[in-house]
Amino acid sequence: MKTFSSLLLSLSFCISCGLISNDAVARTLTDDELRARAMDQGRTLQSRIRALKKLYSYMLIDGKIPSRVTCVWDVLGRQGPIYTSTIDQQLRLKHYGITMAVEAYTDEQEVVDKLIAGDCDTGIISGAQARKFNDFTGSIEALGGVPTRKHMKYLLQVLASTYAHKKMQQGNFQIVGIIPIGPNYLFTHDGKKPTLKRSFRGKAAAVNGDVSQKALYDAFDMTQLDGNNTAAAAGAYNLSDADVLMAPLVGYNMFNLGAGLKHGSIVDYPLSQMTLQVVSRIDRIPPEIGQFLREDLFVKLNMLYREVEKNTREVPREKMFKLSPREERILDTKIASIRDQVTENGGYNKGMMKLQKKIRCKIDKTLQECKK
Repeated sequence: MKTFSSLLLSLSFCISCGLISNDAVARTLTDDELRARAMDQGRTLQSRIRALKKLYSYMLIDGKIPSRVTCVWDVLGRQGPIYTSTIDQQLRLKHYGITMAVEAYTDEQEVVDKLIAGDCDTGIISGAQARKFNDFTGSIEALGGVPTRKHMKYLLQVLASTYAHKKMQQGNFQIVGIIPIGPNYLFTHDGKKPTLKRSFRGKAAAVNGDVSQKALYDAFDMTQLDGNNTAAAAGAYNLSDADVLMAPLVGYNMFNLGAGLKHGSIVDYPLSQMTLQVVSRIDRIPPEIGQFLREDLFVKLNMLYREVEKNTREVPREKMFKLSPREERILDTKIASIRDQVTENGGYNKGMMKLQKKIRCKIDKTLQECKK
């Protein structure tokens, strides 16, 4: 989980270099010109940082950056990998001129509430919950929208460009980082080779506010057991209170899903992609620095995926079964129909749906949706 500490380290580096440096920027430049320089990816990083220094010099207090508060959602609390890796970087953050207070919360809703209240300057939460702050990036996890890692890399490359900069800001918040966690799969209590009929039946453990899960289970007429958070939904699956759970493979260790999977299986069909998203208050983290962070995170993309792979090694691959080719085609069609319906009802951002379709058609022009 070096991802989170690297992100915070990059943040502190950008702020400190951009605001503390004594390098001069021509005084004749207007704020708009300085902002344009900072956002110009054709310029050197040093040039962009000098522009930031001039633009946001007012943020310094007694020559130092005020302390920032980062609230981290970690189901294991202070013992968890996300919180621990962030704490490990505090001394290094001070070296770059920033004091970062890090707080861990096992309940994701608390992080959401504190971001809204202004008690947190930055929060690390799931993409499904980030939808409350930005429905554009919150729709990345749309059912079937991003089928593979190749699709996700294309998408994140676009989102790291300055063309998407404005889309990252909504109201008082911005998305300064998107961390891919991997596909969501269906965990079941049926140990046999899966079929659609056997897999999508019974009771489903659903996370409150996750529009994708609700739409999927509704489409199969499944009974839903709403959990207050992801951990509660995983607990319902592990205790056999629910028959199925939608989760990424990293959840196997994080939520001890081996307990529920003991006599079950994983349907080897990527229903959607899960992300962690870093949400910041615009009045605390300037938008141009948010752009720097997204660029930096995209450069680290292969490293992020290696971290995901390392955290999924213990998943028993013999528990993963594919549907028959015929049933995969049926599910493909159903998933596309569900996605279109959710979009029509306002559950997914239409701009993100158009972007995802464009990427799917770029990778495979033979798809039926690309012929329309």
